Amino acid sequence: MFTNDENDTFDLSGDATRGTIGTAASWLGWALLLALAIVTAIHAVAITRAYTGLNTAGGDVFSIIRVAGVALVELFAVSTAVLLATHQLKARQKPAAMALEITWAAFAAVNLISSFAVEHGGDLPAFVASWVRYGLPVSALIVGIQFYVMLRLNPDAKRADDEAELQERFTRIKHDARLEVMASPQMKAVIRQMTWQQLPPVVGRQLNLTDAQIAALTRQAPQLLDLNGDGIADIAEGQARRASLEDLAAALAQYLPDEDEGYEAVAVANPPLANGHKDGRPL
Repeated sequence: MFTNDENDTFDLSGDATRGTIGTAASWLGWALLLALAIVTAIHAVAITRAYTGLNTAGGDVFSIIRVAGVALVELFAVSTAVLLATHQLKARQKPAAMALEITWAAFAAVNLISSFAVEHGGDLPAFVASWVRYGLPVSALIVGIQFYVMLRLNPDAKRADDEAELQERFTRIKHDARLEVMASPQMKAVIRQMTWQQLPPVVGRQLNLTDAQIAALTRQAPQLLDLNGDGIADIAEGQARRASLEDLAAALAQYLPDEDEGYEAVAVANPPLANGHKDGRPL
C-alpha cells in the first residue's frame, strides 16, 4: 500500500493487480464476442448475396432490407448477452436466454461452413444447399420468437397480466351490474315517473294549457314502484302496514272490558298481506 498524501491512496497489492487484470480480460472477452457476432453476420450477408444475386450497390432499399435481415440473428444474440451480463433476466428467463444463445451458435456455425463452401465454388454440399434455401431465410424469425418468449417469461410481465385480467373482471362485473340496474323494473318506474313530471309542462305550453291543468297532470305522476298495483309505493307499504297494525291493536285494547285485564293486545308476527308482501319486503 502506497500513500502519496492524506487523500490519495493507491492499492498496489497482488489482489488489486489481479482484479484489474480480470476486469480488463472481461472487457476483452466481451469485445471478442461482439467481433464474433459481427463476423458471423457478415458471413450470413455474404451467403445471402451470393445465393440470391441481390445487389445493394444501387441503394435499393428492399434489397438492403432482405440482405440485412439475416443479420438480425446476431442482434438478438448480442441483446440477450447484454441482458445476461447486466443481470436483467429473472427466473425462467435465464434458461430461455441460454437456449437462444445456443441456437445462435448453431446458426452461426452453419453460416460459417456454408460461407466457405460458397466461396470455394462448384456444387454446394447437400446440407449447405438445404440450409441456404430453407434455414437461413427463417433463422432470424426463429431467434426472434425465442427472444419474445424470453421477454414474456418475465415475472413482472406475468404479474402485470394478472392485474390487467383482474381489472378487466371488475370492469365486466360493474358493466353487468349497470345493465341489470338499467333494465330493472325500478329503473323503468323511475324513468316513467320522471317523464310524467317533466313532460306535462312542455306539452302544456304547446297546447296552451293552464297552470292548474298542468299541475293536475303533474300530480297524477305514478309512484316510483308499485308492483302489486294497489296505489301505494312499495317502498312505503311496509311502514304503512306496520302503522295500521299498531292502530288496530290500540283500538282493540281500548274496547276490551275492564275485567279482562289479563288480555293484552298482541301484534301478529309477520302477518300475511293482501298485496302479496311480507314485512313490507317484495317477494
